[in-house]
Amino acid sequence: MLIGILETGRPAPALAGQYGTYADMVEVLLGGDPDLNFHRFWLPEEDCPESASSCDAWVITGSRCSVTEEQPWMLALESLLRKARDAKRPVIGLCFGHQILAKAMGGHVAPAPNGWQLGLKDYELRDRPAWLAKAPERLRLNAIHQDQVLTPPPGATLLANAPACPYAALSYGNWAVSFQAHPEFTVDFEKALLSAYVGVTLPEDSGRAALADLAKPNAATDSPLIAEGLLRFLRQQR
Repeated sequence: MLIGILETGRPAPALAGQYGTYADMVEVLLGGDPDLNFHRFWLPEEDCPESASSCDAWVITGSRCSVTEEQPWMLALESLLRKARDAKRPVIGLCFGHQILAKAMGGHVAPAPNGWQLGLKDYELRDRPAWLAKAPERLRLNAIHQDQVLTPPPGATLLANAPACPYAALSYGNWAVSFQAHPEFTVDFEKALLSAYVGVTLPEDSGRAALADLAKPNAATDSPLIAEGLLRFLRQQR
């Protein structure tokens, strides 16, 4: 199964040199299935594939960009996602990917009323499709975002939410699933990412609080369970 990784952003070179790019992290996240192969597309340089059928499934990475900017490559990505829906090619969206998938399907994305969401966050599971059968009622994942989905698209199902993020995970039937958080981020990478930007482009108070949580001995995420679920989601498409 060929997975097209739609790269919409990359970490700063120093972080990427130590932890890999977001595409690398996607490959690690889905690395539990040796039958998956990957091809990367760097979208900001107009490398958006024309055909949604050129890969068996698609994963959209995170990005420091905002979908509200509506840059040409973002609009091309929205068009590709609608083509993927029509071609029944499954899609997984992560953070920016979650937002642009919702926007492409008719939802509304804007800055979160509560501001930046940083660090380890808990989300209540609101729906349990078969591929999420092993997930707990509460999911803990790494987050770093200012924008979020404020109005979900018609027909989307709420998978998980939190008081400060009411549409934290969405599904679109058996076709697509997306998470506002980052199941592909490790705790170590989240710590390094926040450390690099807190007090620079990220707020000092909430950033320091997030770093304190990440420094606790029991800091951990449910990323392994989400990875298992996403692999089951992809396998059901074969």
